[in-house]
Amino acid sequence: MKKEYFAPASLGKVLLIGLATAGTLTGCTTGNQMTRSDWGKCLGAIALGTGAGALVNGEKGAYVGAAAGIAACFVINAQSRRTRSAAQVESDYRSRYSQLPESAEVVHYQTSLPGNSVRRGEPLKIVSNIEAVSGRQQPIREVKEQIRIYEPGQSEPFKTGEKIASESAGSGAYENTFTVTFPSNMPQGRYSIQTDVFVNGERLDKGSNQIQVVYDGERLMREFATIAAR
Repeated sequence: MKKEYFAPASLGKVLLIGLATAGTLTGCTTGNQMTRSDWGKCLGAIALGTGAGALVNGEKGAYVGAAAGIAACFVINAQSRRTRSAAQVESDYRSRYSQLPESAEVVHYQTSLPGNSVRRGEPLKIVSNIEAVSGRQQPIREVKEQIRIYEPGQSEPFKTGEKIASESAGSGAYENTFTVTFPSNMPQGRYSIQTDVFVNGERLDKGSNQIQVVYDGERLMREFATIAAR
């Protein structure tokens, strides 16, 4: 089999992809401030991702690898609030089924996005509504939601997060909000957002959404102009 090697021009492109990605890291963080050590890890992740992706699939792989590296540079912020009490949830359940279930159940679970697309650099809120009821033989100890974000065409998530919705044991209804700000240098494409609800450590329901990440040319040009002026 004929082996393929990077020509100097191809290697130069790969380096430029990595540098351009690292150069716009000013828009990569949300929430907590990053320390000098965090920035070092972030830059290293982008460099490794770019190089590894390029080895597998050339220039296209370099972009994909850079995207995976960017994941080390931003966080998923999560918040929870109770929307209905245990008494309300259990009263509704009994009015429909006369008694509580044998084991804990997720009565209702729905995730929603504000639209079909989001611009890079702008916050995206994934809102989940969860209603869970304790069982006669299995009371609820904990309700937790996990989120996974997948790059276009990838089977492994490049970013994950989780949030315990229940602040105390027992039945209840909750609203979870995950906020993600895709960096301004994130590759465009249709990203998959998968969620799971766990009750007492057991997955009882799941959700699936798609979001189109689009290019904001004006914002990116402003960021490059700021960097060039330094």
